Amino acid sequence: MKPFRRYHSTIHGNYRRAYFRCGLLLGVALMLYILMRMLLGVPAQAPESYATDGILIAGLFLLAFFYRNSLEEKRATLKELMLFGFGTAALAALLYGLFLWALGLARPDQAALFATATTGATPTADDPQIHYWAAFVALVATVKLLLIGTFAAFIAAVLFRNEKGKMKNEE
Repeated sequence: MKPFRRYHSTIHGNYRRAYFRCGLLLGVALMLYILMRMLLGVPAQAPESYATDGILIAGLFLLAFFYRNSLEEKRATLKELMLFGFGTAALAALLYGLFLWALGLARPDQAALFATATTGATPTADDPQIHYWAAFVALVATVKLLLIGTFAAFIAAVLFRNEKGKMKNEE
């Protein structure tokens, strides 16, 4: 008696190339949000906010839907959409974290603002360790977006799958 059933699922598209492109697109969208706030003269108070979470979740849902519809037969399994969503979220979170790190190195006042919002510590822009604060804030934002993106990728995969895996017969 086997306690687990094993499923065989077919990957219908090239999800690696798709999540690379979509991850870049979503990462740029997250970066543009921070840049637009800076250009409007309203610096972001925290590196992770409801707006960045919303952009990530909405982007993952839309991109999973468009990915499934871009396939020839418009069929996608849970496994394929989950791999696509996780890859997209991971690449977008990594790009966003690197952008925050570069922003913190270029603008110490923004890094001090992020560090105050994230940890409660109050470093100043002329603090000699502001570069470490910028790296720490970027790491925290990356991990948080990766966790939220993984959860959103799973929900999107459950909602947009339209083919179930076939069970292997191993008797």
